[in-house]
Amino acid sequence: MQDAFLLFITKISLYPTLVFTGLVMFVTLYWIVSLLGMVDMDSVDVGDSADISEVSSAGFFSGLLLKFGLYGVPLIIILTLISLIGWLLSYVYTSLLHDYISSGILYWVFGTGALLLVLVVSMWLTGLIIAPIRKNIAKIPKRNAISNIGKTAIVRTLSVTDKHGEAQLSDGGAGLILKIRPDSSEQEYSLKQGDKVVLVEYLAEANTYRVERVKD
Repeated sequence: MQDAFLLFITKISLYPTLVFTGLVMFVTLYWIVSLLGMVDMDSVDVGDSADISEVSSAGFFSGLLLKFGLYGVPLIIILTLISLIGWLLSYVYTSLLHDYISSGILYWVFGTGALLLVLVVSMWLTGLIIAPIRKNIAKIPKRNAISNIGKTAIVRTLSVTDKHGEAQLSDGGAGLILKIRPDSSEQEYSLKQGDKVVLVEYLAEANTYRVERVKD
């Protein structure tokens, strides 16, 4: 049992599997930190109606996401899927071929080729997986964000700044997680986890709410 575990650790530490092992560790840490309310999740803003022929003007990263259909869901979900799929594929590559090519220049040449191939396949498969999710999300009637103005929510992140912050709004069900920003600079460093805030303004372009602390 111990030998099998050591063999597993060895394989996930080999190139190119090591790259995806690092990515899996990163997204796992991100999810843990997010659940603790220390960060918020932002969606990839590439645009559902963007033209594939115009991706050069959108930047290389955004254009790459658009080509593979990697948009419309939070970026961390995309990275998680790419990491897990890439890790599995590269682990299979390491398990099958490492005994035959374990060192030398060919090891690095074949490893780098496998890394690029696995990355492309992982992005393609991720695009296929999230496509129906993105379509279903688009079909769901969007809530009238302005109707939330005046409601009270609870800060769930450790702090709220002009670039980061989330609050949970009770809607009679599981609750809504909303991105929030302080209404004034004085509140930027005073709002903290557990504080009650009132939603005073909706910023449509950023999909965030300006909030004020609820006074006792």
